[in-house]
Amino acid sequence: MIPLIIDFSRKKVVIFGGGSVSARKARYFLDEADLTIISRSFTDALTQLPVRRIIADTGALSNKEIHSYIDGAFLVIAALSEREENNRIGMLAARAGILFNNADGDMGDVIIPSIVRGRHLIAGFSTGGESPAVSRHLREHFEEITPEIDAMIDLQQILRDALKRMDLTQGERARRLTAAIRDPAIRKGMLDDRERTIEIAMSRYCHE
Repeated sequence: MIPLIIDFSRKKVVIFGGGSVSARKARYFLDEADLTIISRSFTDALTQLPVRRIIADTGALSNKEIHSYIDGAFLVIAALSEREENNRIGMLAARAGILFNNADGDMGDVIIPSIVRGRHLIAGFSTGGESPAVSRHLREHFEEITPEIDAMIDLQQILRDALKRMDLTQGERARRLTAAIRDPAIRKGMLDDRERTIEIAMSRYCHE
């Protein structure tokens, strides 16, 4: 498997299941995808989400009926309590050439990672299901340093624009940008005194 970051706008995502796992998956894609949830019942957490809900007992649906629900989907997620039903949905998704994530059962071809999202940063962590605690630990660590990372991205954009106006080689521009990232005083200063630190970084790394 390889990690990718995908724009889900206007992409259809179908989730089977109405419990807490389904709600967690739905929140992951909320405001990003055309989201439909199919279940015979829904928890309060799901009923409060602004998503399309279809009441249907998956176990009573034929393969043809399930296919009609997933037709045109970019991603199908099975989050039912019955592993056999999850696997059946996965089989039908595979036959239709649709990406599939299985919450419980045979592994599909998509793993939904634990993510950190900042103003600029998007990072995902996964151990392939072998250690959710490690994924959670990494996410919590990066959540702590996300403000610093976002501030450094802001600074990099400012420095890059300034360096482009200078008669420097591409290699020299890259060296200075890397040095700024690795400068502990600059990293700390971007959180403590942003404007003053930008002035220092400009004089330190954008001189002729």
